[in-house]
Amino acid sequence: MSLSVSDTGGSFELPPAGVHVVRCYSLVDLGTQASNWQGKETRQQKVQFRFELLGDDRMSDDRPYLITRRLTASISEKATLRALLKSWRGRDFTPAELAKFDLKSVVGAYALANIVHEDRNGNTYANLASLMPLPKGMPKPDPVNEPLVFDLSNPDNAAWEKLSPKLQETILGSPEGKAWMNGSPTAPDAKEPVAGVDFDDDIPF
Repeated sequence: MSLSVSDTGGSFELPPAGVHVVRCYSLVDLGTQASNWQGKETRQQKVQFRFELLGDDRMSDDRPYLITRRLTASISEKATLRALLKSWRGRDFTPAELAKFDLKSVVGAYALANIVHEDRNGNTYANLASLMPLPKGMPKPDPVNEPLVFDLSNPDNAAWEKLSPKLQETILGSPEGKAWMNGSPTAPDAKEPVAGVDFDDDIPF
């Protein structure tokens, strides 16, 4: 996975709610992370996507607004990631695509994103609710951030240095991150086979 712009981990301004043209520029393998659901702890491989909003609205320093989405790294039938990718592509995967899908292919892909604001405990958060393909003929704005991919099955030190300290801490808390730091093989057990595959021109990846 790959991004060349420095991720300092600083606070970013809240992206505006509504529908925006976005581009996925960062994909980070977080390794196996613990989460709690209805009082039960589960451990699942997680990935973080980061998108840049490429409309006219910009942050006060003229950089694009950014929004992230953290998901379980699974494209099984009921997985949230599968549903998001299906909406983004405009159709579901064929069995052949499921057998060969490379998640890194989404880096650099454009979409229409629906961003919603939610108030929780006195704070307002921006959430990426859904993704759709750009309408045919709609121009793609020029990208701003360079792509960044960090993959624990094949760690890249240059990409690692561009991650924020907080994100590095999260990764190093995973079994795969600890194994990498200890010099052991880190490739997680793949839930889905991944490899490159060519898709139709009318879908973003």
